[in-house]
Amino acid sequence: MKKFFLLITLLMGILLTGCVSDKPHTPGGDNGGNGDDPIDDPIEEPEPDPSHLFTETDNYVVYINLDGFAWYYYDLAVQKGKAKTLQSLKSEGVLFNNLNNLFPSITNPMQAMIISGASSNQTHNVYRYYDKTTNKVIQQARENAAQTIYDVVVEKKIPVVSVRHFPSESVLSTTDINKLYVSEPSGVVADAVARFDQAIKVVRGVPFTSGNTTLTVSEVPRLLTIYCDDLDATGHNEAAYNYNVATSENGRLENVLNALDVIDGKIQELIDAYKERGIYEKTTFFITTDHGMTPFGAETLLGGLTSKYSRSKWPDLRDKLKAIDSSFEFEYVAAGKSPASKTTVVGVSAGLQMQLTFKKSLTEKELQAIKEELLKENYIGYVFTRNELIRQGYWRGANVDLMVVPSERYHFHGQSNPSGMYAVKGQHDSYQESSRRIFGIIWGYRVEKRGDYDGETTVTSFGVAMAEALGFNLKHANAPRLDIFTPKPE
Repeated sequence: MKKFFLLITLLMGILLTGCVSDKPHTPGGDNGGNGDDPIDDPIEEPEPDPSHLFTETDNYVVYINLDGFAWYYYDLAVQKGKAKTLQSLKSEGVLFNNLNNLFPSITNPMQAMIISGASSNQTHNVYRYYDKTTNKVIQQARENAAQTIYDVVVEKKIPVVSVRHFPSESVLSTTDINKLYVSEPSGVVADAVARFDQAIKVVRGVPFTSGNTTLTVSEVPRLLTIYCDDLDATGHNEAAYNYNVATSENGRLENVLNALDVIDGKIQELIDAYKERGIYEKTTFFITTDHGMTPFGAETLLGGLTSKYSRSKWPDLRDKLKAIDSSFEFEYVAAGKSPASKTTVVGVSAGLQMQLTFKKSLTEKELQAIKEELLKENYIGYVFTRNELIRQGYWRGANVDLMVVPSERYHFHGQSNPSGMYAVKGQHDSYQESSRRIFGIIWGYRVEKRGDYDGETTVTSFGVAMAEALGFNLKHANAPRLDIFTPKPE
């Protein structure tokens, strides 16, 4: 009996521990980035092009961000006959089958990049990084050095309502209906149902309670944004809303798909509300996300006892670096902390990929040589050098020399406890396709009815397109424009 209880205790410990690679070609890798000098990436203000901007002022834009909506979730939903509304909408616009986010594939940085239409070299937010000047690992929150859609609509007095899209909270008001930030009623669980219900009441022009304040928005705002994190919470496999923690990867996916089906139904209700107000045909809808979700650790709770994926691989990375060069003294440094004086390689991570900063300046050629050695390890899927990251728009102020991305279900969790065992988990700070490839669809007013679009697209272009539909350019946007809009009807 004692052995039985010991086993149960061990299994619960695995569950609560924390939230074969083919070495594919690395973009910007073998044929580039071999120069010794870092690439300059000054904050630029691209020349605005007004020729594509919508000039009408009686159109509407809806932006729905479903945090953690990996493309493979949608694929699975289609296979199982779920997400009927989302499936039907591609005939009304463009479904982006090859939509990707950018480094570091983490919520706050990506949310900032989308609403600025820009990469992190403009927003200056990468979540966490080692600051050489202060000799400390900096933890960022909602910082954004670039102009956002919210900044501009408030400046131009374009009516806007946001339901819980947190980057707008500091710009909008909880009482001004012309620039309103809406939360759920006090005491109500803030799940997708509650948030969509608030948005639907806004569109219908009926009273609703935000926090403890009762409000009515008589005229539909020209910009309505909605943020939901149900898919993110269930994808991480955390006890959130009405979903329990799953004990297997199949159970995790079942929770995600059930949450998605609920959201799908609420999207249809929102569409119906726009139709009831007689403005559906003048509304352009955008649905996307910030990142997907990469499963890590053992696939089942019981498998956590024996799986090769359970324990962190950062000690292996430390030993590998030492084998490459005996002067490399690696330290995995937590947010807000400083490395030891003997440390020569600072490691910074959110759990999956590891950012490496060498205190001694290394040339791109030297970094390429280290990358080549690291890629020989089976637990490493990708390695990006400093210049390769900068070419992808990564903020050079983050001082990252190498970005090491684990393969398969391997991870770099357990900064203070590398012996901890992880099972049935999801995380998204990864270049793996499961985190990088995300869902995105645009349909409605002046959107060409292309259906499936297979061209490679970055989600920051959604921000550029939203601004275009509202009649302005974003000052620091550097994402490509989406050529999906038809000319204004005569």
